[in-house]
Amino acid sequence: MKGALLRLLFLVLLLAGIGRAQLWRVDTGTPVTLAAGALLLCGLFAGKVAKGMGLPRLTGYLLVGVVVGPYALGFIPSAGVKGLELVKGLAVSLIALVAGTELQWGLIRRVGAKVAVLCVAVCGVTFLAVFAAIFALKPLLPFLAPMTVAQALAVSALVSTVVVSFSPTVTIAIVQETSARGSFTEFLMALVIIGDLVVMVAFAVAAGLTRASFGGGLDIGGLLSGVGWELFGSVVVGCLLAVVMLVYMRRVKRELPLFLVALCFVSAEGGARLHLSPLLVSLAAGALIANLDEREGERIHHAIQVAGLPVFALFFAAAGAGLKLDALLTVGPAALLLVALRGVAIYGSCRRFAPMDDPRLGRYLWMGLISQAGVTFGLAALISRTFPDFGPQVEVLIVAMITAHELIGPVLTRRALQRSGEVHS
Repeated sequence: MKGALLRLLFLVLLLAGIGRAQLWRVDTGTPVTLAAGALLLCGLFAGKVAKGMGLPRLTGYLLVGVVVGPYALGFIPSAGVKGLELVKGLAVSLIALVAGTELQWGLIRRVGAKVAVLCVAVCGVTFLAVFAAIFALKPLLPFLAPMTVAQALAVSALVSTVVVSFSPTVTIAIVQETSARGSFTEFLMALVIIGDLVVMVAFAVAAGLTRASFGGGLDIGGLLSGVGWELFGSVVVGCLLAVVMLVYMRRVKRELPLFLVALCFVSAEGGARLHLSPLLVSLAAGALIANLDEREGERIHHAIQVAGLPVFALFFAAAGAGLKLDALLTVGPAALLLVALRGVAIYGSCRRFAPMDDPRLGRYLWMGLISQAGVTFGLAALISRTFPDFGPQVEVLIVAMITAHELIGPVLTRRALQRSGEVHS
């Protein structure tokens, strides 16, 4: 760990020198190239330091991104961080592909009903708690104060739907890092994946109601078609990708890690333009392959472990660099109140509604549900674009909450897996 720490300090000092020498050129691709290289190297060494301290590697990636990013020391300009958005879709697709290979029919049969019941309970309790708090804060929140009661109720519901969301990205990354295996890990992964599917559907409904409250009219047909296309269209495209992967693995049998990275990149970028969910596309592809041929599913799992480390290090370091610390200061009190309330609601609902046949679920499951990342970021940005009058202020509040959740969530998830006794590395 000592060697990694010294190398990390050297890299940070080198970045400081580059920044002072004003070598970042905003008018060319240089900021993105330098940001990618700097965050990748710093992230890899920070991950080693974090692991040596008993923390998740992911925490190291995030923290070093925060430190050298534009909102802290400023060694990396915001233009460079924004240029790394394309890494986000790739990382989410790779992680979702791994998650899909874990969703075998046997697992769904064993825990599907229990996961669905607990998911509805946790999401419902958390939504109600956050919704009541946001509406009660109406006089203190600038974007809610001038609204009518009906509009404030609709916007409170919209924001609460986003706040409920979990983070399959973080959870699966920690599971991969720790090589956790067992019934507790399976239940946690299934819960965060199904939970985010529920959130995406609920968000579409809440957005439709919010548009109606501001005089936009409630288009039921458009709402249902949009949700249906994103959900079922993503599954269909994912199944087609699964066929392409199986044909490649059985006939070409070479450079599988590189092929998977390229395919996930294409599917993420193409899916975003077709209004599909990269998470669902890769999830469906991985699940179909694992259920058709378990051995090929294991090959995909191993290939992504080989190819994914630099992608994940860069993705989470860039996510840390993009965390707007000034937003946390602006809406800090309200954000921290909602963070605490969300945590209490998740804890209480897990303790009350978790299946009784495994005591570990009631004790530790809540820790794995605190993180928020890619899906939450995406929904917050969508609110900002869809509702330009108040959306940017809502995005600031949600991003402030994500900042807190990204810093404490990975640590809690790792602790939950350790206490469950299913960590193997």
